[in-house]
Amino acid sequence: MKTKKTSVSVTKFNLRGKKVFRLRYRIESNIKRLFFETWEEAQAAKISVLEQLETRGTDSFSVQGESVSDAFKDFNNSRHPKMRGNHLRLSRWWNEKFVAMYGSSPVRGIGPRNIDAFLGKGGWSGTTQGQGYVYLRMVFNWLVRYGHVEKSPVLLADVPVKSGRHHLLTCAEVEKLLAFSESSSRLRAWLALGLFAGMRQSEVGRALREHLREQEIFVPVTKSTEAIPRPRYVPIQPALLRYLPEQWDCLDEWHIKRMRANLCEHMGWKAWPKNCLRHTAASMHLAMWQDAAKTAFFLGHSSPQMVNKTYARAVPQSEAIKYWYL
Repeated sequence: MKTKKTSVSVTKFNLRGKKVFRLRYRIESNIKRLFFETWEEAQAAKISVLEQLETRGTDSFSVQGESVSDAFKDFNNSRHPKMRGNHLRLSRWWNEKFVAMYGSSPVRGIGPRNIDAFLGKGGWSGTTQGQGYVYLRMVFNWLVRYGHVEKSPVLLADVPVKSGRHHLLTCAEVEKLLAFSESSSRLRAWLALGLFAGMRQSEVGRALREHLREQEIFVPVTKSTEAIPRPRYVPIQPALLRYLPEQWDCLDEWHIKRMRANLCEHMGWKAWPKNCLRHTAASMHLAMWQDAAKTAFFLGHSSPQMVNKTYARAVPQSEAIKYWYL
């Protein structure tokens, strides 16, 4: 019978600038790494691994047990009945995304690289990745507590870096963008809905002329996990009506990205500043009306707290007055 190659070692290691002790053991091509704060803990774990090899053999290290799907289902059944509102909705959303990617994998085989790959694959901003990190950490901490896994892979994964300072457009830049879009109703509508309605890119992509009402825009919400998606209504500012064309074609990402690239070239930007239209609208709205609750409703946030934290004092009121009267 062919003997499987094994090796077990403990070494000093730098983990994100912190000195720790790493236990590394290899069985054939499978490599496992564990980190400990003290040399004694690492040595004790090494002895445990060697004893397991001696008494139970290499097959005892093969990844077996319940799947990610079953483990997350157990969490959902236990924790979701105690959650409410947006917290419940976000927990469901992130869990469904993770199960869709790793559902059939053994939950004990999930490592920090899987967490990094999941958070990096969706094209999400650093802030959104940070939210996903928090909700996955909550699930895996619960799985550790109730014996589904030994250690949380989330705690060893890279903590997502939140997005830097928002790129806010000046009135001069906005005028330049609007002037460039005069010959294209599609581009003009895309800019106007972002700049003067503060709509998310995904919302703008679904916006149709028929969604405009007398004083507000109906925004269909499709990402909600609720049985009946909650509607969202955006108050119409006079500036939006001044620049919104009578008709426009589809505004989704596929149809707009080439035009956006031309805008970048025209503005002298290397890349399009992500969410700059919405962030500019939010800052200008709060500076103009100085009412965080009103701005939160305008943006579709559930609370004015995020508005105060993110957009307060971003621009002077004089700039905001000029903006809304462009």
